[in-house]
Amino acid sequence: MNKDFNERDKLPPGKFIAPIIGFNIDDLAKFNLAIKLLKESLNPAVRETIFVGDNLVTWNRNLSFIRDPFYSNLFYDENLCATEKSIIWRTYILLYFAEKALTIDGHYLELGCYRGTTAESLLKRCDLNKHKKMYYLYDIFEWEDGSEHHELPEHKNSKMYDNVVKRFSTYENVNVVPGHVPDSFEKAFPEEIAFAHMDMNQASAEAKALDLILPRLSKHGYVIFDDYGWWGYSSQKKALDPIAEKYGTSILELPTGQGLLVKN
Repeated sequence: MNKDFNERDKLPPGKFIAPIIGFNIDDLAKFNLAIKLLKESLNPAVRETIFVGDNLVTWNRNLSFIRDPFYSNLFYDENLCATEKSIIWRTYILLYFAEKALTIDGHYLELGCYRGTTAESLLKRCDLNKHKKMYYLYDIFEWEDGSEHHELPEHKNSKMYDNVVKRFSTYENVNVVPGHVPDSFEKAFPEEIAFAHMDMNQASAEAKALDLILPRLSKHGYVIFDDYGWWGYSSQKKALDPIAEKYGTSILELPTGQGLLVKN
């Protein structure tokens, strides 16, 4: 290929370094030094293509999502905490498949909605109302001693559930469902599902939920698992894989630590 043409055809370099929030990092000074040395070791042509965030370090990638104003605006949103900003690549993957699911029969589920940040981003990106889809948001909205998942900052807020309900009060197609999954499915659970996102950090609850979701998941429907590929959450992979296999499918591990299941 003509070298001059190849140079002209390249996109401008895109760089992304997320707030370093210390996922499994004991010495931030050494980590920052390592990133500095890594950049210096790279060919100058690709140094400005580096991505650092969410336990993921890459270079020489197009980073398509940071070229999209929607995602760049998300990163600079003052309402997002450092953790929510650092997982922007995960958010991009999640919303990509959420958009794809708009033409599939069924409704949307968010299992482990927490403060509702991911759900709100999805609603901004995908016009669920236009496609006549309900969005069910499940969470226990509290932390209990002995819980399988770790306590998060918002769990100390006794008004967490009320705040999430208020956050989505203008959306007629959003149903906030409190309680333990899958028991809370008795309160609300659609007959047809096009898209589901699991982020409960609880292997047993996610496995039981998947066993109920897959029979109702439409053909070509999607399930995204937030923690499937994270070594620290290996228990989720071990619990989920047999359920997927039971229904003749499997879960693809993604470099972001997520998992993707597509209904055959």
